[in-house]
Amino acid sequence: MRARLLIIVLGLLALTGCSSVGGGTSGEAAANEADATFSLRMIPHHHQTIDIAKVAMEKSKDQFVIDVADKIATAESGEIEQMATYLRSWNIQVPGNDANTTHKMAGMMTAKDVETLKSAQGKQFDELFLATLSRHLRSGVDMAKDAQAKGVHVGSKALAGKIIVSQSEVIDQIAAKQKS
Repeated sequence: MRARLLIIVLGLLALTGCSSVGGGTSGEAAANEADATFSLRMIPHHHQTIDIAKVAMEKSKDQFVIDVADKIATAESGEIEQMATYLRSWNIQVPGNDANTTHKMAGMMTAKDVETLKSAQGKQFDELFLATLSRHLRSGVDMAKDAQAKGVHVGSKALAGKIIVSQSEVIDQIAAKQKS
């Protein structure tokens, strides 16, 4: 998946004949490879988070777990739309929600991880969901920090900053819950 992503981004860069993915508007910097890579990787990452959040909302009886799952799924749905808009404006195809492909990406849960989570019950499910979600969100924070450091697109960098803050807050809430 990573090689395919790099080929897509590099191909688009070659077609435009420059080092940016697309021109900015109103003086906004054009997007670069880091901006495009961020959206291309974060969209499937968010889809996976939403998928496991839906499982939690169906299976859990713990109100904290349900609330965290609902909060993160709602936030990430909107972020997917924002990133998809950026990609379309840069003439880059928006990635779908193909679990077979995304399980192989760095920072993603494997198919086995997802099945283990789905088969867990009760308190074991809640504990596993929170631990899994925390790890998953940390990888998202890392991707967002990389986008902020290497990207140039104002909107993409702002979204990365928002993801860093919001996902770090959820990670902290989960850590506090796990200690109680």
